[in-house]
Order: sequence, then C-alpha cells, then structure tokens
Amino acid sequence: MKLFKVRHSQRISKILAYLLIFVGFQHAALAQIPQTVPQTQIPGNQLPDGVTLQDANGKQNVGTTNKQLPVVDEKGARKVNLTEGEQQNMTHEDSVRAAMEQQETEELELEALRRKIFGTKLFNITTYDPNAVINIPTPNNYVLGTNDQLTIDLYGYSQNHEEVTVNTDGYINLAKAGLINVSGMTISEATSNIKKALSPYYFGVSNGTTKIKLSLGDVRTIKVTITGEVIAPGTYTMSSLNTIMNALYRSGGPNELGSFRQVNLIRENKVVASLDLYDLLLKGYSDKNLLLHDQDIIQVPTYKNRIKVYGETKREGIFESIEGENIDDALRFAGGFAPNAYQHKLKIYRNNTREREIYDVPLSNFSGFPLQAGDSLVIEQVLKRFSNLVSIEGAVYRPGEYSLNSNKTISQLIGSAEGLKTEALAGRISLVRTNEDLTSSNISINYQDILNGSAPDIELQREDEILVPSKFELIEESTIRISGAINNPDAEEGVELPFVKDMSIEDVIVRVGGLTEAASLSRVEVVRRKKNIDVNQSNAQVSEIFELDVTPDLLVVSGKKDLKLQAFDEVIVKKSPNYEEQTFVEVQGEVVYPAKYGIQSKEERVSDIIRRANGLTLQAYVPGATLIRTVKLSEVELEQKRKAYEELENANDKTQIIELEEVEETVQESIGIDLAKILKNPGSDEDLIVRDGDIIQIPKKLETVRVRGEVLYPTTEKFYKNYNFKRYISGAGGFTKGSLKRKAYIRYPNGSIDRTKKFLVFNVYPKVEPGSEIIVPVKAQNAAQQLNTIGTIVGTVATTLTTLAGVLTLIQVTK
Repeated sequence: MKLFKVRHSQRISKILAYLLIFVGFQHAALAQIPQTVPQTQIPGNQLPDGVTLQDANGKQNVGTTNKQLPVVDEKGARKVNLTEGEQQNMTHEDSVRAAMEQQETEELELEALRRKIFGTKLFNITTYDPNAVINIPTPNNYVLGTNDQLTIDLYGYSQNHEEVTVNTDGYINLAKAGLINVSGMTISEATSNIKKALSPYYFGVSNGTTKIKLSLGDVRTIKVTITGEVIAPGTYTMSSLNTIMNALYRSGGPNELGSFRQVNLIRENKVVASLDLYDLLLKGYSDKNLLLHDQDIIQVPTYKNRIKVYGETKREGIFESIEGENIDDALRFAGGFAPNAYQHKLKIYRNNTREREIYDVPLSNFSGFPLQAGDSLVIEQVLKRFSNLVSIEGAVYRPGEYSLNSNKTISQLIGSAEGLKTEALAGRISLVRTNEDLTSSNISINYQDILNGSAPDIELQREDEILVPSKFELIEESTIRISGAINNPDAEEGVELPFVKDMSIEDVIVRVGGLTEAASLSRVEVVRRKKNIDVNQSNAQVSEIFELDVTPDLLVVSGKKDLKLQAFDEVIVKKSPNYEEQTFVEVQGEVVYPAKYGIQSKEERVSDIIRRANGLTLQAYVPGATLIRTVKLSEVELEQKRKAYEELENANDKTQIIELEEVEETVQESIGIDLAKILKNPGSDEDLIVRDGDIIQIPKKLETVRVRGEVLYPTTEKFYKNYNFKRYISGAGGFTKGSLKRKAYIRYPNGSIDRTKKFLVFNVYPKVEPGSEIIVPVKAQNAAQQLNTIGTIVGTVATTLTTLAGVLTLIQVTK
C-alpha cells in the first residue's frame, strides 16, 4: 500500500507538470499572433504626389514572405511581427500624415503673415450677403444694359407709370413713344433721352411742369472674373450694382502676395481703372471704386514694395509702398506716432545688394527720405527722464514736482510750493543736485540769509531736489504710558498716548476709558525718568516716584495735586487688595445637585462643595472621584515643550507621519483624591482647597477594566474581585514579544497611577480596582535588534525562493 501511494503521487505530479507545460505553450502561441493594424481613411485630395487612396488605406494585395519584421507598439509593452507589405502600408500612412502636417504648418504660417499685412482685416469675413448692394438708390453713373428693368414715373401736370425691360438690342418699348435706345447710357443720359422722346405726348414735359423719374427695378446679373493674387480667384456671378470692392470681398481679398495699392479693372482688354485700397482704408472712399460691367476682369498683381513699421506707432505691421512715397507716408499708414514715441529721430534698416544698412533719419528729413522695398522703420520710446523737472519735499505746504521754466531759483520754487511751514528749519535746507556723471552732491542752504538779502538766490538746474527739514523730525516721539486697573483691553500691557504739554493724570485716565471697579484709588503711581543720574554713586536715584490718591470723580485729593505729566512718564493704577472677582467650581456626576458653585471663601474645600451639592447619590463610585484642575504653564515650561516638539519634528523622516498638537498655555490635569477619607475627615490634608475652574467628577459604580497597549487583543473586561493584574492580561490574549512587562502600570478612575514593582527577580503588579485602565508599554528596539529582525525577514525570503527553485527543477526532470 505504501508503494502504491508513492507511485500514485508521482503520477499526479507528472500530470500537473504536463498541464503547466501545455498552458505555457498555449500562452506562447497566442503571443505570436499579430494584431490587426488599424486602417486610416485619408481624403484623396490631401494625398502627396505618387500616393493613391488605395495605398494610403493599406488595401494592397501583399504576398506572403518568410521574413518577419518586429514592430514595437507606442507604449513598448509587447512586439508584434509584421510582414513587409504591412510595414510598407504603415510607411505610406506616415508619409501622408507628414504631408498633411506640413501643409497645415505652411497654412498657419501664411495666415500669421496675412494678419500682419495692413488691410487684410478688411476681408476677414465669414459670410457675404450679395443682396446688401441691391437695396440702395439707383446711382446716376449706373450704365444700363440688357435685361435691366426700368420704372418710369411721370408726375406733376401729367401723370403716368410704366415698367419696361431693356431688350437684347438695347431698346425699351414705351406705350406712346415706341422704341428708345438706352444701351450703354447712364441713368442720367437715359433720363434725358426718354424725356426728349415723351415730350410730344405729355404736356409739360418740355417746360418742366411734368417731371420724369427713372429708376431701376430688378437689376441684371453680370459675370466678373477675378484673377491674380487673391484668396479665391475665379468667375463670380453678381448683380450689376456691385463695385470693385464688392467683388474683392467675394474672392477673400488679396493674398499674402497680392497688391493692395494697384487693383486693376480690365474692360474690353483695356485697364479702365486702378483702385488703391489704401484710399478706402485710410480715407473711407475712392473715386476709382467703379461699378462693374458684365465680363469685366479684376486683376490683382503681386506687390512691388513692402515695408515694416514697428515700435511706438498706433498701428504696427507690414505696409505696401509705391514709387515716390516717403517716411511721412509710412507714418500715415501706421496711424502716426504713439503718445510716448520718440519723434525727433527714427531708425531705418535697409537691405542693399550685399548686406544690411541702418540709417538715422531726423524729423526734418522725413518727407525727403524715399522708401525702398524691405525697409524696416523702428520708432523708439522717449527717454524716461524730464528735461525741466525740479522737486521740493518736506516742510512746505505743497510738496511735489514743478517746472524749471517757471521756477528758476530756489525762492521761486518755495513760492510755488506756497511757502515754508512754521516748523520748517529754514537755516538747514538741502539741495540735492545730479551731476553730469550721474553722481549726487548736496548743497546746504540758509534760506533765512537769502530772505535777508545777505546771500544770493541760488539758480536751479534740471532734476534738482530741495529738502526742507522739520523741527519735529529732529525730536524723539514722546509718549505717556498707563497700565493697571484701567478700563481698556490693553491694560495689562499698557496703553501709550502721545505726549501733550500740560497733560494731567486725570486727562490720561479719561482718555483710556477710566478706571475699573477693581482699581485702588489710593494707589495711583507716576514713575518719571531721571535725566541727570550721578553715575559715580552706587545708590543714585534712577527714577522719581509720585503717589496720588484719586476720588471716583477723578479728582486728586492727596499727593501732588497740580502734577503735570512729562514726556515718557509711566502711570500705574494698582488693583485694590480687597477686591476679588467671583470664582466657581463645578461638580459633575453622582451628586444630588450637580452644578456650578461659587466659591465662598479662600479656604473652601472639596468636602464643603460636596456638602453644598447635598451629598452623593446611591450610585456614586467614591474611589473613582477625581479633581480636574486647569494649570497655566510657565514661560519656561512652554519653551521646553515647543523645543521638544521642534526636535521631534526635525528628527522625523519622510516615511513617518507624526501629528503634533499645538502648544497651549493652559492644560487640564487630573488630581487623584481619596473622597472616602475626605468625607470621613473634612478639613484634613486629603481635603484639598478648591480653586477657580476646578471640576469635581464623581462617576457611577464601575464594573469594567480596560486593557490596552502591547497585548494581543486590547479589550475591556468585566471586573471580578478575585481577578488580579495578570488575569486581566490573560483575558486580553496575554503579553506580546514586544511587551515591556516590568513597566506596565495601572490608572485608577480617580486619576492616580500605580506601577509595577520589582521584588528580587519577580514583578509585583498593582492591585486592580473597578474602572481601572491597564496599560502595557512597548519595548524600544535598538539598532542591533532592528538588524536582527531584518535578517530574519531576509532569511525567510531566501528559504521561499529556494523552495520555488526546487519545484521548478523537479518539473524539468519529470519532462
């Protein structure tokens, strides 16, 4: 039976090995299947030369080949083997994409160039309404042609209305006058011809009592060809009321090579007009913007000269110039100088036959400097300095900047500033002058001598600065400080008031809000600094003290009644020793009347408060009573706590997150009290004197014990009288390897602590009471222990890897 089991187990191992090998082959075979390459649909009109739509979409019949080309996908996650035909298809798609991107880039560059050319904004429209030119009065220069519908109105002495159409021969047929030729005539000429024909049939036409009004009804359509450098050249059908400008709108206007200065209108193989678009752009009209005829040709040639204007002009960009134009014309195209332009001179960068040149052209030569193709005009800013500025600051009524032209001397400048103030030091005025090398020099002036005529007035220069000092600037700011029992939120730190001569102590008290109820009226003290201390005496007086008695009406009744305060006096209002604000203690928990109680005397104790609360309830747990007291930390304790927090934060590495509480000036501490002894012996040493803010907590009877810290399962257990410390530890799963048993301690409900003691080699654990909390701290690992732990982990990983290697070897052998 044992041999049979061995053979059976070996057979199972072989079967499992075969299954693993089969799954591995299946995975390798699936990895060799090439994925389908997505086909990209490319519009035929966007393909480069030599590439067909069939080629671009990869639909060629590709023969099989033995050579496999590995291709890595975009993320590099795995490789797919593609045939040469598939690789060729990918090349076509890439070339088409590159050609499209190149075309898009070129279009963007051309669009950016067009935006810089002056005049292109006029044609940046997305829609065009051909009916916009129909609903207008009939122009007098409109030339009639075939299919024009005419409305003839006679009014005055004779009246008639007739509508006719110009036939293919150029005639209109009137009811009475018959055929009249109007072909090629303007509206004015046709009106005269019709008037002449109708005068025999209507009375008053010849003498003017009957008038004739000729107007167009439905206008004919014409075809106009637009050629040359425009955005969309071609033949357009439009109404006969359109002008050259209307037709250019239809074609998108001149392109990046088209001329804006010479738009030719060709009629019957002759140039009948040449429109300068700058006239329309700058003046708003042009007499060359003619109405179009059927079969007219608008031709936009390439530009001849272009210049660039940039800098401090109202309009920057590329402008087109014609023969004979100069810098003044270029500035007119650019809208003129900007407000901060340097107009005295400008720079022109020019290309000659070999290299570039620069010209400095003064203002006087603008009209005589002709422009050439490729010129770049640069207009700079004015210098950020003043040619005639002087300033005055200090003790004058109107300090600021003034013109040197109207204030050539210091007396004139002070007069423009409305004169000196009364506190001005006229004998110590300073003049700060900027020298030619941009250094500064100071000139002291006694203005009183200038006023008396004993010194000459001083001539000012550009950028001179006059500084008039004040007497107040040379005097230390004087204050008076008052502190103590005053009715002010800053009473503890003291309130500073500006010193005013002849100020009394009553004035100071009134200005800070008066005295508080706790103020001692007989203990107001004034401390005055000494200015003549004898440094040779060890017991020299360093200050002068004045003690005053003040009534509630702020009248000085004793001391120096006529005392006038001096600068830097310190007034201290003492607090009355007989004054005491209300203090309170709170009783919480199992008393008959839990509430907040006022403290009656300075020696009131815990027993007195319990008595005033009418004693304890039947559910009170006396051993768990505790006293919580608010303690204010000293400056030394606060500084030590802040320093400890900073050291802990600096020692923390980035892998740990430690949340630190803010350092507070007051903390609440639990004071363990023995309420049973207090109630048994009131007034004893156990019976503490209560303070303001104390909280006496008396819990209900407690029936649980909490175990936390370094135990296997921290929990809360029911209290049993016969259970000891270790029994509760066992209920929490027992100690862990990291438990520091000899440092375990217990916290009783009243806040007192008892620790584990040592007797010989034995741990003596504290007694457990209801409501207690057992705390087991954790051992602190040193560097050697940490290395030992890491070594154990590494050893475990190595053992696991060795086992896996053995299993893989066994599988290979069973093959």
